[in-house]
Amino acid sequence: MNEALITAILEQIQREVGIVLSRQSDRDRIGRYLENGGAVPDKSRPIPKELIELITTNETYFERESHHFDRLIDEILPELDTKESSMPIRILSAPCSSGEEVYTLALRICTLSRIGKRPVEIIGIDISEEMIEKARKGIYSGRSVHAVDKTVLERYFKSTENAYQVVPCPEIKIRFVTGNVFQDTLWKELGIFDVIFSRNMMIYFDAEKNKELLERFREHLKGFLIIGHADDHIGARELFTPLRSQRGIIYHV
Repeated sequence: MNEALITAILEQIQREVGIVLSRQSDRDRIGRYLENGGAVPDKSRPIPKELIELITTNETYFERESHHFDRLIDEILPELDTKESSMPIRILSAPCSSGEEVYTLALRICTLSRIGKRPVEIIGIDISEEMIEKARKGIYSGRSVHAVDKTVLERYFKSTENAYQVVPCPEIKIRFVTGNVFQDTLWKELGIFDVIFSRNMMIYFDAEKNKELLERFREHLKGFLIIGHADDHIGARELFTPLRSQRGIIYHV
């Protein structure tokens, strides 16, 4: 096994994608990828799609850390809806993985009749094309929807053999985009948001990349940042104002 090549690939992944892969199991995965004829990235060639799929983590499910959705519904959306604006309330899910977070947001808003004066738009982004395609299809296992309320499951999902297909309400615009959060072109396309959900992504980045990402969030946010508990030690207080409640901390520009 070419250890120098594996090290070079891991360094390129960290430099371009921001993900720090430091365990022996990470090196072993890259080694198996090369042994199976995987394309080798270099400075003149972007990281291959197959390698991106290999290194990204996509473990998620509907209603994960549900208190964040509670706070969005009970506190954040009512405040945003009082603003005199005809523009949509724009929510970003980054990363959205296979779409469970995006659809949870949409279904929460629909089922609790929180569609107010302003329309709602939700955009999910992920670096994995495979995950984005799965999100667009909206088909999930029973394990993925295990925390969904039964009445919501019956109303907004089609039950198929060993799977559930989400049928989101038409009032909310949903879009999925493949992209790297460290690419300027992606953010130019995305625009400005009222709410950004970014949960349990920054734990995979080093301090420099986390600072860069938080600065991008601040530049493209005019409202609230919601991060995962595992991310909460990562420099957000230096750029955002923490807002405390019984349901934890969120951040405000």
